[in-house]
Amino acid sequence: MSFENTLVQGAPSRPEFHFTPPNGWMNDPNGLVFFEGEYHLFYQYYPAAMVWGPMHWGHAVSTDLVHWTHLDAALLPDDDGMCFSGSAIVDSSDCCGLFGGKPGLIAFYTAHRVLSDAPNDYVQEQCIAYSSDKGRSWQKYAGNPVIAPPGFRDFRDPKVVWHEQSQHWIMALACGQSIRFYRSTNLLDWTLASEFGAGQGRHTTGPWECPDLFELPVEGGEGSRWVLVVGVGASEDNWGSFTQYFVGDFDGVHFHNENAAPEVLLMDESRDFYAVQSWSDVADGRRLAIAWMNNWLYANQIPENGWRGNMSVVRELALVATDAGIRLRQDFAREFGGQAAQAQKSLPASVSLSAGQDYRDEGAQGPGYGRTSLTLSPCAAVALYLQQYAWPDLELSLEAGALSLSHRREGQSGDERFERYFAHDFSVAAGNAPRIELEWFSDHGSLEVLVNGGLISLTSLCFSPGGGQAPVIAVTEGQAVIESLTWSLFDGAEQDDNQSVA
Repeated sequence: MSFENTLVQGAPSRPEFHFTPPNGWMNDPNGLVFFEGEYHLFYQYYPAAMVWGPMHWGHAVSTDLVHWTHLDAALLPDDDGMCFSGSAIVDSSDCCGLFGGKPGLIAFYTAHRVLSDAPNDYVQEQCIAYSSDKGRSWQKYAGNPVIAPPGFRDFRDPKVVWHEQSQHWIMALACGQSIRFYRSTNLLDWTLASEFGAGQGRHTTGPWECPDLFELPVEGGEGSRWVLVVGVGASEDNWGSFTQYFVGDFDGVHFHNENAAPEVLLMDESRDFYAVQSWSDVADGRRLAIAWMNNWLYANQIPENGWRGNMSVVRELALVATDAGIRLRQDFAREFGGQAAQAQKSLPASVSLSAGQDYRDEGAQGPGYGRTSLTLSPCAAVALYLQQYAWPDLELSLEAGALSLSHRREGQSGDERFERYFAHDFSVAAGNAPRIELEWFSDHGSLEVLVNGGLISLTSLCFSPGGGQAPVIAVTEGQAVIESLTWSLFDGAEQDDNQSVA
């Protein structure tokens, strides 16, 4: 079997279980909020072209996180500038005074105003818009901006949360290479509280972006912790844009990182999981998040077919106590487990394989979900084929008791920048035991893999023909035991994603 992944020329098929815009360009998810039975998904949107341009807030709603209905764009550029990334909340007690005593929705966004044709000559300020009709129409606040420009350029992506202990609304803002925290009691008047970032985590030549802030209980530990998620903007001195997170305490003023300042915790070890945002006000208390599946090094060059860009599958986030410390764990949202399938199969009993042997099922191709548990002998190596039989999507190896997981990607599209940056080849440490668990979701143009209960995430665009198949597990060295294997191939018949309101 060849270990060569070559992008097939031609337009990609629209994903069946990953959100895409109806047309044009899409990047960051924005304004994720649950209100009166609906999940709202806003996103950075430019309907007039296949590349980034004057930013709108696209808008869709769902009752199950799988089937989405497109609505009219919620926020449009105007004389104050483009509508950059941000967040949304339910003002249930009308503390802002804009809803006549009733609950309403408030969106926080960055107005990005270009001042001249000179590069980097722009100003960014924080604004709000509000809706009294379940998000169907939006009014920009007459008193904008609610936070004026502070005197430096990169000042954007407001994430607003309620901090119960201090009885204040908190806004986390990306400010160059740091995150600033602001406080308010009425959502309109904001005061700078503190700044976090100097010497913390990973810094590149790209700016910090798209912060998120939330509290979660610790599974297998005591109490709860606060999580600060930060996107790190693309720079050519690394693998492009990526997402890191910090675990610690937030007292309503300061965020305290409980890990060593230089330690870097990544939400995803691959190349296409960026601008992560979580939903506010979810009724059942879950922390649900979604990411833009792309990378700024090649985002404007990926194949398109009337639209460009898609989101990840919605994830459920949790904190767990591990030997290395408290870490984020991710699961695919439980709503994705009930889709109609062409084939639902499982391995009836464990299977032992030696070098040169493989387990396969000639199943139909299409989007699919699967999971497996493998045990490797010392010095064993295994190749997994989840998208196409022509090349492995993942390779596992066990040496000196340490597991590693490798992924290689190549691509040919005729675009020099795409072919220079889309290709990658990397390995990830996956533990010090011979057993590994994998869970994956494949679709047209993408593959998402969760490792060892979701402690490791690998999210990749994979522009290959097919987009899902019955898995093939091949042992290339030593021996391996497939302890369990289940998979479902979805026909997408019930998927009305990308349906528009007439």
